[in-house]
Amino acid sequence: MPVFRLSLLSLLAALSGSAIAQVDTTADCGSTDASALNTDTSDLPAYYQHWHWVPNSHLSEASKCGLTPGCQGRFIEPLRDWEGANQAPVRAPLNVSADTIESVGSKATMTGDVQLRKGDLSLDAGYAQYNRSNSTVMLRDNVVLRQPGVLLRGQYAQIDTNKGFGELEQAEILSFDTGARGTAGRISRPGYTRFELETASYTQCTPDNETWSLHADSIELDYESGRGVARGTSIRVYDFPVFYSPYLNFPVDDRRATGFLFPSFGVADSSLDISIPYYLNLAPNYDAIITPRFIEQRGEALETKLRYLNKYSEWAVNTSYLANDNKSETDRWLLGVSEEGYMNEHWGTEIDFTKVSDDDYFSDLGLANLAVKRSTHLNQQAAVNYSSDDWTGRIEVQRYQTIAAVEDPYQKLPQLRLNYQSPAKNFQLEPSMEFEYTQFDHRDKLRDGGSKITGRRLFGTAGASLPMRWRWGFIEPAFKTRHVSYELEDANLAGVDGSPNANSGQISIDSGLYFERDLAVADQDWTQTLEPRLFYRYSEYENQSDHPDFDSSALTFTYQQLFRDTRFTGHDRLDDANQVAVGISSRFINNDAGREILTTSIGQLHYFDEGRVQLPGDPERKSSNSDLAGQIRILPNDNSWVSADILYDARQGVLNQTNLSYHQRSDNGTLLNAGYTFRREGNNLGGLENDVKQGDISLSLPINDQWKLFAKTQYDFEDDRPVENLIGAEYQNCCWLTRIVYQRALEPDDDNGSNISGIGNTGTQNNSAVLIEFQLKGLGGLGTAVTSVLKDSIFGYLSDE
Repeated sequence: MPVFRLSLLSLLAALSGSAIAQVDTTADCGSTDASALNTDTSDLPAYYQHWHWVPNSHLSEASKCGLTPGCQGRFIEPLRDWEGANQAPVRAPLNVSADTIESVGSKATMTGDVQLRKGDLSLDAGYAQYNRSNSTVMLRDNVVLRQPGVLLRGQYAQIDTNKGFGELEQAEILSFDTGARGTAGRISRPGYTRFELETASYTQCTPDNETWSLHADSIELDYESGRGVARGTSIRVYDFPVFYSPYLNFPVDDRRATGFLFPSFGVADSSLDISIPYYLNLAPNYDAIITPRFIEQRGEALETKLRYLNKYSEWAVNTSYLANDNKSETDRWLLGVSEEGYMNEHWGTEIDFTKVSDDDYFSDLGLANLAVKRSTHLNQQAAVNYSSDDWTGRIEVQRYQTIAAVEDPYQKLPQLRLNYQSPAKNFQLEPSMEFEYTQFDHRDKLRDGGSKITGRRLFGTAGASLPMRWRWGFIEPAFKTRHVSYELEDANLAGVDGSPNANSGQISIDSGLYFERDLAVADQDWTQTLEPRLFYRYSEYENQSDHPDFDSSALTFTYQQLFRDTRFTGHDRLDDANQVAVGISSRFINNDAGREILTTSIGQLHYFDEGRVQLPGDPERKSSNSDLAGQIRILPNDNSWVSADILYDARQGVLNQTNLSYHQRSDNGTLLNAGYTFRREGNNLGGLENDVKQGDISLSLPINDQWKLFAKTQYDFEDDRPVENLIGAEYQNCCWLTRIVYQRALEPDDDNGSNISGIGNTGTQNNSAVLIEFQLKGLGGLGTAVTSVLKDSIFGYLSDE
């Protein structure tokens, strides 16, 4: 009997599939059985009592612990109050009681209130007969089998106790933990790995709200093959059939299996968009998803995703094809290839390639997330990487497909990088070297009648540092020499030197001290640190006004930038410097909590010479010092933090840059994010052509156990317009869940992809989408686009399922 019971429990687990548990088993809830009830349940409807369903009004606070969001009650397991109920059946004695017990030959017959107890296994029936000659038992009249977490009922059972084979008629099954329950006219186990069910039903819903149920004329489960077959299957919502299939082949375990996945549904720009993916389990190391897609205003598309895995690499290939778009009357397509390879512990490869048929592909056909519609470049890159203890290297080719009216970046065809850094050892000289060779190409190059110069760039550095560190501080002097040279193509067409070059030496001394003191705040032990830091850097000046700008830009100035050894990204400029960075940080550490609660930093660069090396269009720096750079981090607990970064111009008495952010996650699940960014026009250290003033707020707000609201707004105060707005809602109970989101966002228009407004042109257009996600808990759901959008839009969002 125990073997048969375990087999039935496996069957129930297979039926429940991905069912969301009624109870969060990770929570420390203590007792949630009948002893935790708040009141007498005898007044509950008979149907509730039959399924041991108890609404919240009859539950104590302790028994509500760990309830799945949306559930308004739980299945309460009856007390197991017999002797030995806390033992495993295999080690426990068998106790039998009945009104009458008669033994004749090899048969023992029990009649009237038959009770069998063997450890935590209990079996009740009105009649039982055990045949010792073939180890079979026959039970009838209200057969009830219970073990921790599961309940089985039936009117007749025949079980081979040696093999675990048998059958149960007019069966009912309940899992107290998952809330999954079902019925069957007959359940049989003809073999060790096979089950057969007739006239079966299954639901994850609770007796007080039985919204949906799955029905089948017959179900065959084969655990050897990992497959199940259902015939005459229907899904009913409020007893109304909404889906029917004469034949279904489905998995009964975690093995991948060919079959339909749940569809996605959405509405974008008043156009219905439906996708129905079909999964193909082709081999253990490769598979495919083929997705027919219907777009109301454009036609039918076909999307595919292929995955391939071998011992050296992982591949994914995505394609999409829409023949003769009804609106544009052109073929639309997408190709994406990604690869990550690991040839051995030193060598690796990577590919990231995306190409689309036209610039408007994502604007017209990208439904799941409006953020991708604001993309301006698609990466097309392949690389081989090398890494060891001292050396790193990389060979890559990279180009972009520009899908907005912005300037094309240069292509790297190819780029070779090699770096050496000796292992860090205190009081030992650490040599270092960097080498980079790049061939830059451009679609608008001079030889094709364009305006962009192309060519080759060689960059290299060589130097050493001497780290000296103590508990109370550190000093680290360093020196290096830098070189950059070019071989430019068609330089005569541009009237420039075809082989410009520059060399520059650099020395630096980085130093810092550590002070700390003990504090007592509100009867808690704290430690405050004071960490002054001084960083002097001198770099030789060499005129580079005739050098091109292939991939360089000024670094955005922050507190951390004070202690970098260059003010540019890329290698087109060897910056000049004769400066000292002065900074000081202080940390407040709660020793009792073991947490750094507050960190503050402030610093400034002081220049002894003018900054003459600049990128094209940027003026020389004339000031004797930089803005004051400040940074504040507050982490009062694990669920919240506040961050602020500022740049303050003490000469003008104005803020040049501010970044504020706030994050809070409450115990009830409320999630709040807020941020504000300001950058002043004309700030020489990474400034922009126009002021930036943008704020954003995002919120996930539980209204009660069943309802949740979502919202996000991002607003551009400089142009007085919203950048993105999102509003949505979620409803769920034990049985089903639905989410709906409306999203409206700016994207570049066809003529100006930079989002910058101009005369007669706003630079942008609004795009909107309505996304819907529906889930029958225990069966699956309709679409996952809403969850994807919420994760991208609301920082820290986690769905409940």
